[in-house]
Amino acid sequence: MVLETNRLLLKTIDIPLLNAASKRDHQAIKDLGYETNGEWPNPDFFEAIPYFREKLVKNNGTKGFDSWIIVKKDNHEIVGGTGFLGDPDTNGMIEIGFATNKSQRRKGYCVEAAQKIINWALSQDTVNHITARCEHNNFGSQHILETLGFELEHKSEDFMHWRYVTM
Repeated sequence: MVLETNRLLLKTIDIPLLNAASKRDHQAIKDLGYETNGEWPNPDFFEAIPYFREKLVKNNGTKGFDSWIIVKKDNHEIVGGTGFLGDPDTNGMIEIGFATNKSQRRKGYCVEAAQKIINWALSQDTVNHITARCEHNNFGSQHILETLGFELEHKSEDFMHWRYVTM
């Protein structure tokens, strides 16, 4: 699946790219048609690779409720990732996550990508609401969530919990 914004392409991740990422094989990532400066995959995504691989195998591909890469249109560089932490639950709730490479922060890529994927998710019949969470000291993510229209629901010991508010 591919979604497009003014500057970005959002692409669901596939097994070949997961395999290259799991080995941090930058040449293999380039051979798949992407540019990388070596920052992707970040540690959080790297740790989640087995989870996303299992989801892709179980679902025989993607349903869109898993990992997406954020790619700059002009040079096909992977600048980060976004996506959901699984299929909607029985109440239609999904949780979004996002991250950009350190060198690509403060350029608006997360907001641009997350807004597009939020719009896609809300167009799916199985999605009723979207949540997010971030660590208390992650001021960048807090700002992005507020910019996107999320409201803080509550704080737990480890995380701040957010809910997307639709108009």
